[in-house]
Amino acid sequence: MTQAPVPTSTGCTGLSTGTEVRKKVYVLDTSVLLSAPNAIHQFVEHEVVIPLVVITELEAKRTHVSLGFPAREALRAIEAVSERGDINHGVKINDHGGTVRIEMNHIDQSGLPDAVARASDNDARILAVAFNLANGDAKVGEAARDVTVVSKDMPMRLKAKVLGLGAEPYRNEMVVVERPYTGIEEIEVSPAVIDGLYDQGSLDIDEARLATPEGGEVLTNTGVRLISSHGSAIGIVGADKSLTVIAKDREAFGVRGKSLEQKIALAHLTNPDVGVVSLGGPAGTGKTYLALAAGLEQVLETSTFKKVVVFRPLFAVGGQDLGYLPGSADEKMSPWGAAVFDALASMTSKDVVDEIVAREMLEVLPLTHIRGRTLNDAFIIVDEAQNLERPVLLTALSRLGANAKVALSWDVAQRDNSRVGRYDGIAAVVERLKGNPLFAHTTLTKSERGPVAAMVTTLLDDMVN
Repeated sequence: MTQAPVPTSTGCTGLSTGTEVRKKVYVLDTSVLLSAPNAIHQFVEHEVVIPLVVITELEAKRTHVSLGFPAREALRAIEAVSERGDINHGVKINDHGGTVRIEMNHIDQSGLPDAVARASDNDARILAVAFNLANGDAKVGEAARDVTVVSKDMPMRLKAKVLGLGAEPYRNEMVVVERPYTGIEEIEVSPAVIDGLYDQGSLDIDEARLATPEGGEVLTNTGVRLISSHGSAIGIVGADKSLTVIAKDREAFGVRGKSLEQKIALAHLTNPDVGVVSLGGPAGTGKTYLALAAGLEQVLETSTFKKVVVFRPLFAVGGQDLGYLPGSADEKMSPWGAAVFDALASMTSKDVVDEIVAREMLEVLPLTHIRGRTLNDAFIIVDEAQNLERPVLLTALSRLGANAKVALSWDVAQRDNSRVGRYDGIAAVVERLKGNPLFAHTTLTKSERGPVAAMVTTLLDDMVN
């Protein structure tokens, strides 16, 4: 895995070599602090500048349904720094000489091109601070500085570059990998290994000398397809490094996995030792369908949980917000819950669906309802998790109480939240949690919908990549 560096690493290697480093100025915009409230501490030996207008924007977001929590956390982090010194002139925050300050000056926009200055928006105010710091002021003996604007907003970075400023995305939360973790490995073995797996039901992966095609370790809860000249077998690696075969007739609420990926996913969803299951992949691969079936199986058949709770983010295609739809909360959620009830209707009769709803064994709620709750005895599905910023996603996971399990369904090609990139949010969480005994991930690739839907899904993913 190659983790993308934080901005301080770009052209600055003095900390590791002992050579003197030219101190840079990083001007942060609001998008960075909303996605990473503690970002001010990630620039090591450099100077972090927060324009005053960013504080104003964070203040305005404090009561926002999804951004309120990270906004408040960012303000708390800045306030904590301010208590250690003069935040107007810079407070030292580490032993490497890094500082943080709120910039109240350098707001004159007269030096900006007319097209930028005329906008008179908050972006222009932030850019004015960066531009004026970069150019200095000879009249007061202020030297020009090496300034970089850090933003998760692509248009903002482009504007900064047009002004001749450095511009970078915030990278500390990103995890870019050469070979994304799919949760599935295919390994060629001798026929004797497969025979032994079927005879005993499991085998020790070290004794069988199983490794990834690159020669790496097979992580805990990875699904493995063993292939030999005489046949194949499917198993999952446990925390004890044993590979346990998956029963071919495994089902949940009458649903069986059609593909290798679905069989592995269903095994994770019904495994009581796994608390968090991630299901990634294009639309139509059965992610939500499998999670719903597994949840209902463990509510109605095994009584492992008391209810299934489906949370969906307040983002729709085109970015429409629930708040702008007419009607009550239930009426507003109706379009968002339709996909869940469509899936339910396809796996059981209307009478069973009505009974499930009447007995309150299934809830479909906007994700904002999760804050402040502790979910006990519940199978939780967080649908469309690709739209969740990492602080929001971690908040959702922190709501798990006693005897609770969560399934995360996501597809990075269908992001409707412009603040979430391809390699942050859920993708970063998967890379950080892989190999943990309580976590399992499966990437599903085979569409179970019609050929037209599969074609369009493939085209969409190619466009995103």
